[in-house]
Amino acid sequence: MSDASVALLAQRLSDPVALAARVTASEHADLARTRALWHPQSLADGHAGVALLFAALAHGSPEYARTAHAHLSAAVTGVRRSPREGLYSGLPAVAFAARTAVTGPGQYAGLLGRLDGQVAVLARKLIDADAPRIAAGTAGARMAGYDVIAGLSGLGRLLLAAGSAHRATTELVLAHLVALTRPVTGPGGQSLPGWWTADPILFSEPDGVPGGHFNAGLAHGIPGPLALLSLAYRAGVRVPGQERAIRDIAEWLLARRSTDGTGWPNIVPLDAELTAAAGGRPDLGQVRAGWCYGSPGVARALQLASLALAEPDWNRQAVAAVIATCDRRDGARAHGDATLCHGLAGLATVATLMSREPGGGELTGRIGELTDALRRAADPEHPFLWPAADPDSPTPVHRPGFLDGAAGTALALRLTLDPSAPTGELPWYAALLLA
Repeated sequence: MSDASVALLAQRLSDPVALAARVTASEHADLARTRALWHPQSLADGHAGVALLFAALAHGSPEYARTAHAHLSAAVTGVRRSPREGLYSGLPAVAFAARTAVTGPGQYAGLLGRLDGQVAVLARKLIDADAPRIAAGTAGARMAGYDVIAGLSGLGRLLLAAGSAHRATTELVLAHLVALTRPVTGPGGQSLPGWWTADPILFSEPDGVPGGHFNAGLAHGIPGPLALLSLAYRAGVRVPGQERAIRDIAEWLLARRSTDGTGWPNIVPLDAELTAAAGGRPDLGQVRAGWCYGSPGVARALQLASLALAEPDWNRQAVAAVIATCDRRDGARAHGDATLCHGLAGLATVATLMSREPGGGELTGRIGELTDALRRAADPEHPFLWPAADPDSPTPVHRPGFLDGAAGTALALRLTLDPSAPTGELPWYAALLLA
């Protein structure tokens, strides 16, 4: 099933040279913030992310394959690599986009062979950098070392898709994430879950959280390792302690829900964790309702864990949390905007995928409402139809990319319209660790 807004956006993004010129040209004041974020090799804001839209469309309409290839070429031709590389930046981002664009045997094989090798090198470097701390049982995990965006959860998903050629490195990643779940000695001498971190929640908030915290969002927190460990387990890629790690994370998340029991907080501060560990009920509120933080992302990670270990009760609780998110009276405000990361598209993607799993049928009735909301949010007067919200300004931000931009929203709308549309070996939503 097609949609006019998806086709219109594809038309506006089809020329990579013209798109890059528009985003980066100084005279476009309405794109000023996007200009600062744009990098050709970014999965969030770059040609790699835009290529995901055309790669997905090409699986149903082969004429889009050439456009996907053009954006991939623009991502690697004359481009300086990002100083920090992860799933969403640099060569790993290009590797992910190229793998989603494969429509037949041998396509992009040479490119993927080279890029997958680089991904394996990056993963091993992250493991080596953190191994001494892990071995000593010292607290202080770095989110960028294990998360989906820059860390081992995202790189591990790429390596899992690469198959047997990089099985050894994939198993090293899984073993490191298993080790991440072992207790550590906290700053006050307490025994704490191994993912305690002193990192700030955002780099824009360098003071961090007093006492550190436990990140509960799929983008940067422990649900990312849970999703990867579960996906690998279902694929038969297993290491010692993997099942125990999945159980420990899932049970921790279920015990750290918001006070009303329907969602998850962005983080669990140290004092709240100590209260919960002592059998108390800390005051934790659900702050967001998106993929990056909040119920949708956490719930899908829990559903993947339930499918891996045949724990239907985890799935029931995960589905109930997403239903509650869909039905909240302040849902429009909670969604923020229509994008994937923290907006309506993320919720729609999660709800659609969860509804197709055993025990997820209760969500099916919500998909039509979410689809209609995404359609209503499209405005042809905006350069990329779906603008992103700017928390620091009443003026919307026009971003063409995947994570916080229009390409991701279009992909979500296409998924809700036709969940069974062909996606190839690696679906675009695997970049969100949703599959």
